[in-house]
Amino acid sequence: MVCTDQFGITQPDAVRRALHSGVQIRNFTGDVTYHPKVYLAHNGKGRPTRFLVSSANLSSAAFTDSVEGGVLGEDPTGLHTLSAWFDDLFLNRSAEFTPEHLRKMEEIWRTAATRRARARLHLRRELVIRPGARPVPLEAEDLDTLEDVFATVQPPIGPLNMDYAGNNIRNLERLREVLAEWSTGRAHPGSKRGSELKLLGFAEGTNLTPLGRRAAAAGSREEVARLWCAWLQQTDDARLATINERLLVAKRVFPQFWRLTPKVREYFLANAQNPTYRRTLQTIEVVSNARDVAQELSLDDIRTLAPLLEQLDRLPQFIRGPVRDYKSNKGRRGWNSPDRRIIPLAWREAAGTA
Repeated sequence: MVCTDQFGITQPDAVRRALHSGVQIRNFTGDVTYHPKVYLAHNGKGRPTRFLVSSANLSSAAFTDSVEGGVLGEDPTGLHTLSAWFDDLFLNRSAEFTPEHLRKMEEIWRTAATRRARARLHLRRELVIRPGARPVPLEAEDLDTLEDVFATVQPPIGPLNMDYAGNNIRNLERLREVLAEWSTGRAHPGSKRGSELKLLGFAEGTNLTPLGRRAAAAGSREEVARLWCAWLQQTDDARLATINERLLVAKRVFPQFWRLTPKVREYFLANAQNPTYRRTLQTIEVVSNARDVAQELSLDDIRTLAPLLEQLDRLPQFIRGPVRDYKSNKGRRGWNSPDRRIIPLAWREAAGTA
């Protein structure tokens, strides 16, 4: 594959994922505008068998909402010409992506993508507040915005509480109850509650871990939250992965919440248990799973983004599944407890004392 870092459109994380997947992807090095959309298919012997020359970018909008044109062909002359053109492009007019190049590319993309996303969200707000305005359907430009905002999402989407096990221990109060049962012998280590203590790091085998013993003796939910957050911060990722890979999601999401703009964070902490604002709160939680552009959004931007995320069947493919899973599972539950305020604050406090 040959792409370009021109215009700040190509997502650096997409390049990284391609490299990680074994794709041979290079960057165009010419000093003219690079704009082709050419696809070549090969057989098992490496011979080109089909080509597509199209106006469509490699984006969700181009393949769903936009009007595009293209030619699909198999004639030998066209295949020979395009194959030779691509070989020259790949070998002579492009270069490998280096870590330093990707870093610079990310800076350019972040600036351009943030500007694009905020401008589009601002325009949607203007369209909605006009007298007699109708709801604005999700359009091609909105799909591009969603791709920019969520380009750095790593599924699954994690909540801002401790719901990282199964269905028995979803919040701090339930955790304290199970720890008390374990300490008094009323909870069997092999039970579902016992296995979830292990998934959260509070038990190992038939015994409580040092974290579990300290948490069992803690006098409040806030103290338990601080102990757990400190343990997550201090435990090596490889060790966490052997316990429960979802703990790595929690370890990534909590600090990203604190990189959101101050008004967004303040709004979430002040209203986390208010059902009136649930849609906006859920959007903030989803946005906490992304870096870069997502961390530059204002509270107004988040509110404008919220109804777009509800159109699940129209979302870009790479976030459709994770958002659907979140909305149907962990994103729906736990809002009646104060955990989504307690745990983010505990994370910040634990990070400040580490």
